[in-house]
Amino acid sequence: MDPAEDTHESVDGSSSEPAIAPVFIPAPEKQPNAFIRRWRSIGGGSLTLSIAIHAGLLALAGFVVFASQAFDKQVDFLPGGGTQQGAEASAELAHKVQLKRQQKLQKSQPKQRLVSTSINATLTLPEAPPDVLELPDIASMADGGKLGSGGFGIAGSGGGFGSGTGMGAMSGRTFKPLMMFGKELKDTRKMAVVMDVSRSMTKFLPLVTKELDKVAFGSPLVLYFGCGLMPPPKQLDDEINPVSSDKFRAFWQAWEGKTSLKLSAEERKNIRYDPAKPMPLESIFDLMTNRRNTWFVEFNGITYASTALMSKEVMEADTIYWFADFMDKVDSDQMKLILKTLKKRKQKLYIHASREGRSFAQVRDELVIPSGGEVISPTAESAEPPKKKEKDKVAAQ
Repeated sequence: MDPAEDTHESVDGSSSEPAIAPVFIPAPEKQPNAFIRRWRSIGGGSLTLSIAIHAGLLALAGFVVFASQAFDKQVDFLPGGGTQQGAEASAELAHKVQLKRQQKLQKSQPKQRLVSTSINATLTLPEAPPDVLELPDIASMADGGKLGSGGFGIAGSGGGFGSGTGMGAMSGRTFKPLMMFGKELKDTRKMAVVMDVSRSMTKFLPLVTKELDKVAFGSPLVLYFGCGLMPPPKQLDDEINPVSSDKFRAFWQAWEGKTSLKLSAEERKNIRYDPAKPMPLESIFDLMTNRRNTWFVEFNGITYASTALMSKEVMEADTIYWFADFMDKVDSDQMKLILKTLKKRKQKLYIHASREGRSFAQVRDELVIPSGGEVISPTAESAEPPKKKEKDKVAAQ
């Protein structure tokens, strides 16, 4: 029998063998990388969703706040630029404000007149609202119209910046010209004094100190033994100390006494104060030790007064007043160096000579005048005590 004919058909003529259904093999699923698997394992998806939700809420809140401020903001605009339109608008606004103040003032005024028949009675007045009080215009005060003529003072007049009247520029104080022994120290507000305290000059110290404190109390005073202006050596002892220090006792006892001026630098270092010995010119010593802002230069000879003139103790002054006899040697190059320092500090040098010593004219011409200073007196007449002057006059008669 032919195998092709060995088939079984159903009654309806279809083949009796069961049909084989096709088999579909699914493609292998793509696995995420290690970072994504790790992110999912720690709950990264939930965190991302939470951040997105909060960011959206913040953005919405910011929009609401911005929109409310934009709608509530009111802008008052007045035409400006100095035009006629701006002036009319400003005048209209001022008129409205004035009317509003008057209305509030009328409402706040009492309807009855208050009368007291007792001098001890306590009377309380109704408080006026702050906006009806007439306050000074800040703009008008700044230009000096209400605060002083040409300045920033309070209800004053004058050419300064202070309150009140005067020539000055601080707190309304009147800055009178400083005068030393009748001589005006021009353009001086701060002064300092350098005083020659060599043995022939110490007697003038109380008078000069008194005059200084009369015109500029507490101004710096530097004491130097001598008045020479020679180039100092490299190892010069230019130490400056206050008179309140113990070193001043040894300085005064030695150099105002009879100690030889020819001692070497090493010998001078061994000088000590001896309480068993008397203090020379004790009254002047006490006067100096009790004065504040007073200094002295350690004895280093008599020709290095530049250590005092260029010291930091006098650098803040407008004018340096130097009292000496100008008998010691001076050097032109050294004075040029001092003059350079004075000009750098914008200082003037005034000199007052107890007598016209051999170096007086040279100091005057090469140092004082170029600095803008002057000579106060070339003689001792103004520095002598009044009683001594009277005695001399009687003796002359």
